[in-house]
Amino acid sequence: MLEIGAMDLGLLLSESEVAGEMALALISAPKIARFINRSPKQGAALRQRIARWGEQLGDEIRHKPVPPALEREYLAYQECRAMALGTLVTRLPALQLELERGSAFAGEAHALIRQLLEQPTDSRRRLLLERWRASLVGELLTLQQAIAEAEREKLRCEIEDQLLANRTLADALDPHQVSAGGLWDLAQGHWHRRSLELVKQYARLLEKEPLLREIANLLGRSQHAKEREQSPLPPQEVRELQPVQSDEVPDDLVGLHPAGDLLRMLPSEAAMLGDADLEFEFYRRYLERRLLSYQSRGTLPRHAVVLQTPRQGGEQEQRRGPFIVCIDTSGSMGGYPEECAKALFLALLGLAMEERRPCYLMLFSTEVATLEITAETGLEQAERFLSMSFHGGTDLVPCLERALTQLDVPEFRRADVLIISDFIAQNLPHALLARMDAQRRLQTRFHAVALSRHAKRALLRVFDRSWLLDCGLRGRLLRRWLH
Repeated sequence: MLEIGAMDLGLLLSESEVAGEMALALISAPKIARFINRSPKQGAALRQRIARWGEQLGDEIRHKPVPPALEREYLAYQECRAMALGTLVTRLPALQLELERGSAFAGEAHALIRQLLEQPTDSRRRLLLERWRASLVGELLTLQQAIAEAEREKLRCEIEDQLLANRTLADALDPHQVSAGGLWDLAQGHWHRRSLELVKQYARLLEKEPLLREIANLLGRSQHAKEREQSPLPPQEVRELQPVQSDEVPDDLVGLHPAGDLLRMLPSEAAMLGDADLEFEFYRRYLERRLLSYQSRGTLPRHAVVLQTPRQGGEQEQRRGPFIVCIDTSGSMGGYPEECAKALFLALLGLAMEERRPCYLMLFSTEVATLEITAETGLEQAERFLSMSFHGGTDLVPCLERALTQLDVPEFRRADVLIISDFIAQNLPHALLARMDAQRRLQTRFHAVALSRHAKRALLRVFDRSWLLDCGLRGRLLRRWLH
């Protein structure tokens, strides 16, 4: 079966031009264009993603099969192109019948074949083949356009769903627009609308329980970031040279493309000027910028003005490690404590994505289940956690042992370990406490959020920092009355 790429080679076409047009059309879609203009950093990332999609689309189009009727017509064209004039003239009546079976070239071919039969000359033969080639090019471009538009529409719907998720997550997790834009990465998963409704629900809970958002913010900021917030310096304008790819710079010859540049056109195009029958075709292709030409590409330096915040004391911000979040899913955590745990996890997940910090979720009761959350692979698991119910008993020891084991993984060294539980459990063995102390010497910090006023104080003293949020009716009414 003939592929589009093989037919492109025979007709000296390039499917990359169609893919490039589709990428530009996608960037120009109203919702996508507004997002790119409103969020320059995330807009640049989205532009790169669409550009990569355009390159992949060119490869995909190249390997799509050609419809059987078009394949037969193309093979007949190649056969006739190789024939001598006398042989072609004898083949013309049969060719006319073949074209009349469904070729878009049949009407024009009828007149050209009649002229060639009346006056069999090389110029009329070339005119027939050139007009036939133009018809095949038109049909092939129509086929490529249909494939590309279907793929563009598919990606447009996907991106617009992600824009909706980004807006929902930003409104829920970053209502004051503090984030530098990491929530766009979080939005690129496959969030279902039901899950986005859960996000809104837990966002309302974060507003009702400001301590949860405060805990997430304290865990999500590095020490240098806190110092800069206390004494920030104003940003300054800096001019930078940025390389820009341009087809106007003749650095490298990268291929062939249709254009209107007479200095770079192929000699075969100029040859049409020597034939009176093809001279008009040359001028038409020149005006349509479709002369087959050498394509060159190079880099131009251009000045851009960017805002940069001066560093304080020449110190760079020390990046924090990943999160290891351990959530108690026992039956005693059901109800309001469960909702608070999920809301706090969602706030931490937003911070982890914003700071590019891996997030490792551990669910424990009497057993331990682990989920690694990333923008590429883990959002479905995060969704599943947000919609699950809690049940079972509480056992902290297996959870902490699993967390300590995870700290040995290179990617999770210096992680912040957070335990969210009601802490109605047994005391921890001395061997486990000794392992926690060893990790502290490697700059790991252990934090605890107790969601019950009945939490064991002795257990909470084991952690570097702990917070108590009474999720019982008494505690909730008291907080509401105080605020």
